[in-house]
Order: sequence, then structure tokens, then C-alpha cells
Amino acid sequence: METTPGSASLRISSPVLILAGPSPATNELTQRLRSMDVKVLQAPSAAAARELAEEESPRLLVCDARLARRIPELDAALEAIRNTDDQVAVLAWFDADTPDEDILGVCRPIDDHMAGSIAVDESLRRLHFLSGRLPERREGERLVVGDLELDTTSRTVTRAGVDIDLSDTEFRLLRLLMRHARTVLPKSQILQEVWEYEFAGQANIVELYISYVRKKIEADWPRMIHTVRGAGYVLRPAAADHAAQQEQDGESSDGGEGQE
Repeated sequence: METTPGSASLRISSPVLILAGPSPATNELTQRLRSMDVKVLQAPSAAAARELAEEESPRLLVCDARLARRIPELDAALEAIRNTDDQVAVLAWFDADTPDEDILGVCRPIDDHMAGSIAVDESLRRLHFLSGRLPERREGERLVVGDLELDTTSRTVTRAGVDIDLSDTEFRLLRLLMRHARTVLPKSQILQEVWEYEFAGQANIVELYISYVRKKIEADWPRMIHTVRGAGYVLRPAAADHAAQQEQDGESSDGGEGQE
């Protein structure tokens, strides 16, 4: 996952599930992670945590276990997530006076914790090191559309055998397009599934990242991502008869989407 200029050495290789309600620390951590192109999942309840873990399979969890901040049934939520997937690591936040037995009751050997004042910079460093301790996934997903291949286990993308380097957000966007190859996806669906929250007044974030991915996967090859005027975007195997495809899709000649 790409890093910000101020944290060039940090790399967090998994979505992060935050089991906590709103607080200055969680809000800042969320913003910092998203600025690094890390997918953030918010779980303000145990039920939401279990549901998100089942749907998204995050491998890094941040748990606010401070007495005044912890969500109800936090321990049960952690147990359920670990029973489903033992390849997760937890960064837990505790009050300064938390007894050792309470810390040891939450944390396992692969986990990490902080007690007292919570510093977001330190949390990011600890998530970086936790990410490096995680074992490789035993199972994954391999998507193939024409000469384009994406592997979720190794987090690699190739076209015609050439490696393509994508940021985490670009990877998620391409994975979504490849999972729904030959299907037109509207901007609203892409926003919801890739970013999980609305960019109020900033729907052009989709256009921006579409252009980023196009430049990388179409740099030396025929076009695969097509703009369908008034509808959205679709990924197809490179077609020999591009003119026929334009007529079918109603694409604009400059790739713009027109009015939706």
C-alpha cells in the first residue's frame, strides 16, 4: 500500500478493521490510514465487527479497549473473529492503569498493545510491524480477463506477463472491475464498494482513480476500461473492433462520462 511522503517507510498490507466508537484517536487514525491508501472498516458494535470481518476478511484489527471507549461485547467479537480466521493481528489500546491480566486476556503473542496516551504515529508504526508478522494467506482469488491477471494472494497484477504496480486503492478498484467484467458499474456503486463512504461533492475521485488505473494497465496495450456515457465504467478484454464497441457503449471520444 502506498505511503504518504512523511511516512515513506511504512507499509500496511491489509485492510484495517477498527473496533471502536468515535474518538479523536480513532478519527485521526482513520484519516491517516486512508491517506496511505489503506482500506479502513469501522465497527462501532460487536455485530458490525463480526459482519465486516466475514465480508472483508481484514487481517489487522485496532481495538479500543479503554474502559470509557470500548464497545460492548468486545471480547466476544474478538473471539468470534479469531475463530473464523486465526490469521489476524490485533493492536489494542488500554488505559494506563489496566491490570496485566486484562491486557493478556485480550492480546495474543502475535498482537501488540499500547497503554495510556494513544499516539497515532506510534499506532501506525505498530501496525506496520504487525503487518510484517502476518503469515501469507493460504487461499486467494485469481481473476483473469483477456491478458490481464490479478492475484489477491500475492497482490500482483500482470498484463501480457508484465508486472504492474498498483496502490491499494487502485488494486481494489481494478479487482472490482475485473470481478464484474463486461458489466457496466455506475460511479455510485464504485464509490460504495471501493471507498465505503461518500466523498461529499467529490464523486470525481472515481474518474481520477480510473485514469490512474488506465495509465498503468493500458500504457502499452489496447484499452480495456471503457467509459459508458451516462452509465459508468466497464472492463472488457481488449477488442479488435474498437469502433463497434464504441457504437455499442456510446463512449465519448475523450473518455469523458458526460452527464449522469
